[in-house]
Amino acid sequence: MPQRSVPAPLLACLAAAALAAGCAGTTPAVRADAPAEAEHRPSAPYPAASIQAREQGRVVVRVLTGPDGRPREAQLHQTSGFARLDRAALETVMQWRFRPTPGAEAVWREVPFTFGIVGGGAVP
Repeated sequence: MPQRSVPAPLLACLAAAALAAGCAGTTPAVRADAPAEAEHRPSAPYPAASIQAREQGRVVVRVLTGPDGRPREAQLHQTSGFARLDRAALETVMQWRFRPTPGAEAVWREVPFTFGIVGGGAVP
């Protein structure tokens, strides 16, 4: 499955936010293991408060898409254990666009997001 990581300019901004939050030496990253049929998939933002609190985890979102490939509804299928990370994933997947499925009323898809912080010592 293709992996998607945070674009370099955004990663630089996130790293700056982590430094400002007192997490020197850490690098926050978000990876969305998108299904191949995801044609437009902006990266999820890593909430600054989550970086500061060193919250990490995997979120799985179920998204209902219409025949045009646009999301109609998103549901939390698996929580990260952190509301901010879950909300970031839910809001982001609603901005995605998937390959159209003409002839289908709607299609459910699962999209996992992984929020992680590396460096700066042991991560809880």
